[in-house]
Amino acid sequence: MAYSSLTAILTIVPGLPQTTSSNQYSTTSAIVGKHITRSDALINGMLAKRYPVPISPTPPLLSKLSEDIAAYYTYRSSYTQDNHNKLEYFEELKEDAFSELKLIREGDVDLIDTAGGLIAERTADLENSIVDSTDADFAPYFDIDDPLDWKFDPDAISGVKDRRG
Repeated sequence: MAYSSLTAILTIVPGLPQTTSSNQYSTTSAIVGKHITRSDALINGMLAKRYPVPISPTPPLLSKLSEDIAAYYTYRSSYTQDNHNKLEYFEELKEDAFSELKLIREGDVDLIDTAGGLIAERTADLENSIVDSTDADFAPYFDIDDPLDWKFDPDAISGVKDRRG
């Protein structure tokens, strides 16, 4: 489920070529859809340490951020980026959205659902969730010396046998 919608982006960026023909509308819709997906992936990537993503139902703040980022990318891909066609408004949209995402990620801003309740945070600490090996205490199989000298640690072999029963 996307955090924003085609209708919202077309409202934010009204100058897109969307109404003169069905072909232009289809092309514009495809571009906007691609950028909504891109925006949501970026948001999920930034917030995954703190929240289980994707977050559903979508908090209003995430809808706003997704719309702003997708509108920026849509505008940027729809118009050339020379000095004549650059709008400061869209650059500010992007910068503000990324600043807000960083505040959410760092815990300075919380996500609130549509009823006003806090969105539940991730319970597992991803930074300390390390997959550990069962042979971490034994000599490595592949040393930096001659490959003909590589051997399995006898204690590791007996450990495997013991675990099998």
